[in-house]
Amino acid sequence: MPRDDELKPSGGALSASASAAAGGTDPLEPFRARMATLKSKIDDLPAKVRLSEGRDAAENVETESNRVADLANRVRELGYAWEKDLEARCLDYRRRWQELRPQVLAALDKESAALSGRVTQVAYQGNYALQHATNPATADQILSDGERPVAALINETEAAAKTIRGMFDNFSSDLHREQAHLEKIQAMLERAAQSKIAWLPGEAVVGAVKAKWDRDGKDDPRGYLYLTDARLIFERDEEIATKKVLFVATEKQRMQQVMFEAKLGEIENVLASKRGMFGNEDHLDFNFAPSANARQAHYHIDGQDANEWQGLVQRVKTGGMESTRVTALSDAEKQRLRNAPTKCSNCGSPLTAPILRGQTDVKCPACGSVTRF
Repeated sequence: MPRDDELKPSGGALSASASAAAGGTDPLEPFRARMATLKSKIDDLPAKVRLSEGRDAAENVETESNRVADLANRVRELGYAWEKDLEARCLDYRRRWQELRPQVLAALDKESAALSGRVTQVAYQGNYALQHATNPATADQILSDGERPVAALINETEAAAKTIRGMFDNFSSDLHREQAHLEKIQAMLERAAQSKIAWLPGEAVVGAVKAKWDRDGKDDPRGYLYLTDARLIFERDEEIATKKVLFVATEKQRMQQVMFEAKLGEIENVLASKRGMFGNEDHLDFNFAPSANARQAHYHIDGQDANEWQGLVQRVKTGGMESTRVTALSDAEKQRLRNAPTKCSNCGSPLTAPILRGQTDVKCPACGSVTRF
């Protein structure tokens, strides 16, 4: 086993630079960048073979699996009436990760142990090269001899990490999409709660998007377009200048008011289009029945796809959303969920994972036992 002092470059490797400091030219200057890179790679080996990035990724999945459950509860609290299978999906994510997680951690431990056992020898070879690369005539060969084993171990480490990530990459991607979907719903419902719209009893929001109501092209109102199971509503919500000095606004006032609404049945047609120089602007053209406040309306929406909105409007109009409507929880079910266990009945560890509607058991993260409720 090499001694600690053999694993670090000695002053011999620096003698050329010391000579340069005394006024001469550094003969090893062409090799300095390679030497610095090699030293950096050697220093990083212990952390790299621990497969820290893979462990962090697994920890992030654990966090996200609880995050989507929290978001599911939050959007229900905000009144989200759709996707009756939402809680079941979130529970399934948690179940699948509970099955996959031990396999991932075992693979990480196994590969890390095998790779870690080679660090000392590889580091010795690399540092030996740094210590003895003092002659410009032989430095290239000596550094190459040290670089090869270091590069080989790094490549094997990255291959192992990639293989392990492949065990849960697809699952992680699906989970991330679910989280983004729920965050979008949460933002929609929080926006709706901040509006001044007089919501109808039982009215359920389906979509909300930032929009400009294009009318005459001059000071067209900006705000939000809402779609519910009963209406299409445009609410102006913007700051307007109330005082200007040399064309610069010095005073502003927030304008928030409902400027247009039409019953769902009054929407005769909606057409999505892509406009702008690069075709990246999303627009919606509506035609309404004679009973509506207007026969036509054009909205330039921001941040969402116009084609998706067209499909959403048509789906709501034809009743396609109704099959996904969630039923209200009974008082008895609410009480059952409130009485869910907070400690493991086997080991006493805290049970902190969010409880979702429809859930009938909870698995302890410490001992793995399942408590039913």
